[in-house]
Amino acid sequence: MKTVKKADRLAVGSTRERILRSGVVLFQAHGYHGTGVAAILDEARAPKGCFYHHFPGGKEQLAVEAVEWLAGEVDAFLDRLNGAQAGGADMALGMTRYAAKGSARAGTMRGSLIAVLAAEAVPGSAAIGDALKRAIASWTGKLSAGFKRSGVVESDMVAIRALALLEGATVLARIAGRPEQIVEIVAAALNDVVSGAAGHTPASFRL
Repeated sequence: MKTVKKADRLAVGSTRERILRSGVVLFQAHGYHGTGVAAILDEARAPKGCFYHHFPGGKEQLAVEAVEWLAGEVDAFLDRLNGAQAGGADMALGMTRYAAKGSARAGTMRGSLIAVLAAEAVPGSAAIGDALKRAIASWTGKLSAGFKRSGVVESDMVAIRALALLEGATVLARIAGRPEQIVEIVAAALNDVVSGAAGHTPASFRL
C-alpha cells in the first residue's frame, strides 16, 4: 500500500480532510465493503477523480488513516483525563460518552469504526489490522494507567475488558437504535470496578 508523508498530508488542504471524515462516517454507517469511492466523494463534495490523488493507496489507505484519525482523537481525550489524574472507571465512562455522542451525529445511529473494520477488512488487509492493533494498544495503555491509579490489580486486563464492553455495547445500542444505551450498559458494568475494594480486580463485567 502506498503511503503519503505527513508533511504532504498537511499540505493537501481541506478536500483531503473532507474525504477522510466522510470515509469515517460512511464506513460507520454502511460498512467497509458497502462504501464505494463515488459515495465518499459525493459525501465529501469533492471533485470526481481526486480520490486517488489524495489517497493513492485507495480505500485501504483511507481506512488506515481513518483509524489513525480516530485513535488520535481518543488518545488526546484520554491524555487529558490522565493529566487530570482521573480513575480508570471515569476514563472508560468518559470514553463511552464520547463514543455515544459520535455515533448519534446527524440524527443517525452509526456503528463502531473499530468493529466495522475488524469484521470486514482485517481478514484481507494487514495494513488495516495493524492500524487497529496500534489504536487498541494505545487506548489499553492509557486506560490501564487510570485503573492502576485506582488500585486495580491486573489493570491491563481490566482495560481490555472495558474496551471490549464498549465495543459490544455499541453493537447492542445500534441494534436497539438507542445511542444512549451505550452509556447505560457500560455505566452499569463499570460498577464492578467502582464498587470493588481497592487492590482487587473485578471478577467480570456484567450487563
